[in-house]
Amino acid sequence: MSNPIDGSTVVTTYFEDRIAEAQKDVEAAQAALDAARAKVGRREAERDEFTQTGSLHQPAYDSETGRPEWELCLWAQARIGDVAFKDMTPAGDTAYQRLRAEESAAHRWLRENGYTVPAPFDRTR
Repeated sequence: MSNPIDGSTVVTTYFEDRIAEAQKDVEAAQAALDAARAKVGRREAERDEFTQTGSLHQPAYDSETGRPEWELCLWAQARIGDVAFKDMTPAGDTAYQRLRAEESAAHRWLRENGYTVPAPFDRTR
């Protein structure tokens, strides 16, 4: 019984399949990179809007509140949490206190500019 299938062709097909899989990985990575670059562009535009107008951008996602002050407060709180739970040293304590002061400054800015500090973040209540 003869085998009409050429082994070299099968091995070449093996490599072609692996190349195709790798190319799909490249395409997925490129799409992710493009999305990340677009996100940078959106964040820069948000910063520029703030710099020019002094106002916060509206969230570009479907948020529970649709209010930009939630985003700012969540960001400030997350920074505090990162230090509070990861750096329990005297330097971490200093960083924690600085970040708490920055959070308070962000809350003060919100109030001074006509925004409301959302109740879950408001330490003055």
